[in-house]
Amino acid sequence: MKEQVEIDLWSISDDTFRPEKQAEAEQIFCLTNGKIGQRASFEEFYSGETTNGTYLSGVYCSENDAKTLSNLPNWTSLNVRLNTELVDLAQCEVIRFRRTLNMKQGFLERNFEIKTANNEHLEVSIHRFLSLAQTEVGAIKYSVKSLDFVGRITFSPIIDGDFNSFEAADNEPEWNVLQSKIQQDVAHLWIQTRKTNFQVCEAMTFDFFKNNAQIKTNPTKIEKQKVAGFSFGTDMKAGDSVCVYKFVSMLSSLNYPYLELTTNACQKAIQAKNTGWIDLFEENNQAWQQHWDTLGLLSPKTEQSTIIKAFKQLQPA
Repeated sequence: MKEQVEIDLWSISDDTFRPEKQAEAEQIFCLTNGKIGQRASFEEFYSGETTNGTYLSGVYCSENDAKTLSNLPNWTSLNVRLNTELVDLAQCEVIRFRRTLNMKQGFLERNFEIKTANNEHLEVSIHRFLSLAQTEVGAIKYSVKSLDFVGRITFSPIIDGDFNSFEAADNEPEWNVLQSKIQQDVAHLWIQTRKTNFQVCEAMTFDFFKNNAQIKTNPTKIEKQKVAGFSFGTDMKAGDSVCVYKFVSMLSSLNYPYLELTTNACQKAIQAKNTGWIDLFEENNQAWQQHWDTLGLLSPKTEQSTIIKAFKQLQPA
């Protein structure tokens, strides 16, 4: 992995897509804000080797090991279909690929150009961050430009608890789902750890734009035992661009009474949407600038290794 990663003072970048190194890259490019940790798995479906990882500070899966955080439902999932074809980088021709972890501003960026198995040609740009200003909030901007695709594009932003690492090493689930529910334009998944009785609620909502104009949607609700979210789409032609903004909150019973978790999580997701991507992103940027200034690391004399170490120390524990 070392030979494919570029490091400058504040960023770690990778401009080569190597499926055999994907699981390793997901750890190198992981995001954190001191309260939530998130591995850099892809938002869209990926059939190759991947290691979904969503962690919340203080939420452990075992009473006997206070260092093992429970791997919670994945808030980043956003599946994409072109007509009936599911976009999957493991099955695509990847023409161009680059991802960058910007530690100075606390966000992960990924850009790629692909041709799918059905020879549909797309450009995709994704930005993801965990807010340092609002440490229970995360957001994703997922933009797609059609280079020659004509047809229906469908997005499914979800809270996804249906993944392989749902099973612990002893083949027992780490947590149980208490509720998977849609309320108007907010979806949430409410869970409880089996051995430690922590409760967590992840809630999400979204905005949808086409060619810079907001689209009113009537999304299909996704309410499964381990999955909650929406599905919606629009028709596209060559040159069209669409963008999904996904706003998520993640709350635990360490900070909220059990019976108030879902209400507060849904409210925080709606508040994030009402604030909007631009203001949330700028708010996060300012919080990171203040953080680095407080640590005295904004000097050009600061070493790369010091910045990386300081960033990784914010991983939840």
